[in-house]
Amino acid sequence: MSPAKTFRDAACVVLVRGHGRELEAFWVRRGDAVPSQPGFMAFPGGKVDAADADFPMAAVNDEFERAARVCATREALEETGVLVGVDGPVDPAALAAARDALLGGRATLADVVREHGWALHPETLTFAGRWQTPVFAAMRFDTLFFVSRVPEGQAPSVIPGELASGEWVRPLEALDRWRRGERTFVAPILWTLIALAEGEEDLAARLAQGPERAKTPVRRIEMQWGVVLHAMPTKPLPPARYTNAYLIGETEMALVDPGSGEPEHLRELFALTDHLASEGRRVTMIVVTHHHPDHTGGVPACREHYGARVVGHRLLAEHVKLDVVVKDGDVLPLAPGLNDWTLRVLETPGHTRDSISLWQAKRQLLFCGDLLPGGPGSVVIDPPDGDMRAYLATLERCAALDPAVLFPAHGSPSGAAVRRIRALIAHRLERESKVLAALDVGPRPLEDLVPRVYEDTPRELWGWAERSLLAHLEKLEREGRAERAGEGWRASAR
Repeated sequence: MSPAKTFRDAACVVLVRGHGRELEAFWVRRGDAVPSQPGFMAFPGGKVDAADADFPMAAVNDEFERAARVCATREALEETGVLVGVDGPVDPAALAAARDALLGGRATLADVVREHGWALHPETLTFAGRWQTPVFAAMRFDTLFFVSRVPEGQAPSVIPGELASGEWVRPLEALDRWRRGERTFVAPILWTLIALAEGEEDLAARLAQGPERAKTPVRRIEMQWGVVLHAMPTKPLPPARYTNAYLIGETEMALVDPGSGEPEHLRELFALTDHLASEGRRVTMIVVTHHHPDHTGGVPACREHYGARVVGHRLLAEHVKLDVVVKDGDVLPLAPGLNDWTLRVLETPGHTRDSISLWQAKRQLLFCGDLLPGGPGSVVIDPPDGDMRAYLATLERCAALDPAVLFPAHGSPSGAAVRRIRALIAHRLERESKVLAALDVGPRPLEDLVPRVYEDTPRELWGWAERSLLAHLEKLEREGRAERAGEGWRASAR
């Protein structure tokens, strides 16, 4: 039900120009419709294609590295119109034609190189680190990073689509925007920018050391300054295997959903917060989004370790000892730093009756617990605690806030937040239409309806699908569109 995730081979290229204080990198904003990291800042790159491995390159023996170097070269041309590793000047019209052929799927990189007679040397790209996507992500990549100067006479440009925009930026300026909460990006981008900001001396070595630096002395994932994600192994509903605990704030921190009570997992969390304490950050409150065990497992140990108050919905008190009971609209104050960190409590029922989310209005951040998954799929709504009608109303309310970034309890944080919420609403309504279509005049038990409504769902998940099906039916019953008939359900006669 939750098989081990495999990595997809990928490559990324950091285009640079200038020297010293004038050194700049070309970074891009990912489009809102892409499945991975929508709206985040990144460097050009993508998945390795089968044709990448066929490009001749005698100077590189390692099969993965060879394909990744070609991939980085191809992606730079597709996404920015720049051909790196090429000998001599290149005609702009030929570059544009080659880019169009690649994007249209009419040619491979080897094809356009032969057609235009270019001497191309992907082996000359400078290695800049090997990064692997963290365990909490739904899609995981094994990515080789490279750095290359933009050849003379060429200039990068972005065709809107997978990418929304691109620009040259000085590394320190990019880091400053991140600290102000204006940009969101993942660890490889952060540590690449840090290495570039440190100067050109020994740059290649520092870039290559990025993955090691990112986990020394502890692994720290901070996609926005002041929001640290720590994935704890738990036993949530499939296919998730981790719960994201969040540490929010710059001096005073709220710890959200420490889901594991296992000693080894708690040691890792405590090591991270000890490291943050060395920077002047300390945990002052523990916020629990709802009562499921994969969100509460570490609460008792964290209360004892930090001496912090435990905060939650009044119904959560039936499951967890609370020090502070909150309701919709209550404010959780955290001391400001470079940014305001005041959190507003939102009651967000649907997944459970005691669900809350946290809203940081100035930066438009929504910490949404199990309201939305961080990746493909949807959330199980399990009656009687789960309520589909309340769930859809909650999603509508959250969309109206116009959040910029979603921080879910499972999977990856996501930009393009409103688009993501709207897509989940549309998915639920589409499923509801399937429920209505499956209902007959005669009653049908749930086990007969599941294959008709969830034919696109793996059979091993049908048990959970049946619970969400019941939630849909109860919603339709309240609306007068379905009714119970003994042990089954049928279309309403009204």
